[in-house]
Parts: sequence; structure tokens; C-alpha cells
Amino acid sequence: MKVLIITPAYNEEKVLQLTIDSVVNQDFLPVEWIIVDDNSQDQTSNLARQAAIKHKWINYLKKEKKQNTGPGKAVMEAFYFGYDNKKVNDFDIVMKLDADIILPKNYISEIIKRMEADKNIGICGGICLTNGIEERITNLDHVRGAIKCYRKQCFLEIGGLLKSMGWDTVDEHTARFFNWNVSVFIDLKVHHQRKTNFKSGYAKAGYINGKMLYSIRMDFFLMLTNVFKWSLRFPYIISGLSLFFGYLKAMFCFEEKIVSKDLGVFIRKYRYKKIREKFNF
Repeated sequence: MKVLIITPAYNEEKVLQLTIDSVVNQDFLPVEWIIVDDNSQDQTSNLARQAAIKHKWINYLKKEKKQNTGPGKAVMEAFYFGYDNKKVNDFDIVMKLDADIILPKNYISEIIKRMEADKNIGICGGICLTNGIEERITNLDHVRGAIKCYRKQCFLEIGGLLKSMGWDTVDEHTARFFNWNVSVFIDLKVHHQRKTNFKSGYAKAGYINGKMLYSIRMDFFLMLTNVFKWSLRFPYIISGLSLFFGYLKAMFCFEEKIVSKDLGVFIRKYRYKKIREKFNF
């Protein structure tokens, strides 16, 4: 199987070189790796350009960053800038890889082996560690957006990725809606060079997440279960309250839903099913 990797990068000079080294040293190389510099103001561009000079399968692209893009949208616009300008069309897996990730040497080969063994896997990935500690910010039925791998057929069938906050939640639910499996491989451990929400801050991340839950048609009770979970994270109650107010803000402002009614029903049923499984009822 052939792998296409796309990496959006913005002001990543402190972390990008280690990411480049980890991909270059894979025991199975991608057919193309596109690093999209989203108009960085540091040395990101130089690092990516030098890598592209050394390795013909690395493609460096410079994108002009748009102003006032919403959370998640800038990343997805950079991703699609790379995808739309790819040099290869003959690939089986497309991987969205963040610029601050260090992959184990066998990561790509293991992804290929497991997707070849199970033709129903549409989306998959490993788990992220920060400073050697597993990042427990999501359930183990969710692949982190930083390291997501998509079977090409699944990627096309779900209509690709949304250019908005929540893209890495909607993609998985849509894949399941079309009877694809989403697999998390807990033995495939990647190193995340900085904590999630490093840029936006924890409270703002909770607020944005609350708005996202409304946009994917989560009901009030499911939102409250998320408030409870976020309240157990640093900075604890503040995170939960931020999520709560984000949801209410979106609800009272009648903000746009990003999934259809049918997919919304599917998402709610899935989340209630996972709650019942957790509490064995």
C-alpha cells in the first residue's frame, strides 16, 4: 500500500526538524510527503525547503495564511492546499500528520500491515504520549487528529474532511455511518512534542469544544457528560464551565450545524451506546 502524508505547519521551527527526522527514518517511506507552510514567521519554511531538496518524495508548499479563520479551519485549509497540489494520485492511504509529532521507526509499516489485514478499517492511528505519558484527553475509540490515517476509499466516501472545528470528530462518525471501522492501536505510540491546547489555552479549548458539540447535534445531556469529563482535567472546573458556556452560546445564537439530521441521530445513538457499555447497562 502507498501512503501520502500531508503536514500543515505554522511557526513550527522548534519542533519540525524532529518530525522530519522521524519520517525520513521510517522503515517504509511514503510515496509523497507534503509539508505546507501556512505563512510561518519563523524558520519553518527553511526547514521544510531543505528537507524537500534532500528527498525527492518530500514536497514543500508555501500557502498564504488567511486572516480571521475559525478554529480548525486554518489547519484544514492548509491540509487541502497540500492535497489539491499533490504530485501523486496513486496512493492507498492518506495521513494527516502534525508538525510536532515524532513517529516510531515502524509506524507507517505497521499502519499498512494492519490496514491490509482488515479491509474494514477506514480510519486508524496510534496513541500520543507527551513526556512519555499517555495523553488521556479522548476515549480510545477516537484517533487523534495529529496522526490520522485514512484508507483512500473511506476518505472519498465520507466526502473528505470538513474545514471547521470538529472535523476530526465528524470524520469518524461519518465513517462509521458508512460502515467503516475506526481503529486505535494502543501499542503504536508516537511522541507529541508539546501538550494539546498549548497554543489556545485550556479554557478557550473547552469553550470551542462546547460550540463544536452543539454543531454536531449533541443533546443537552451528552453535553453535560462532557462538562463532567472536562471538569476533571486541569484547570478542572474552569475547563468544564468553559465547555458549558460554549455550548450555550452556540445554542442561543442558533449557530450553524455541521452535520445532517440523520448523522446527528447516528452520533447521539453511538455516544449513548458507549455510555451504556462503560457502565454495563
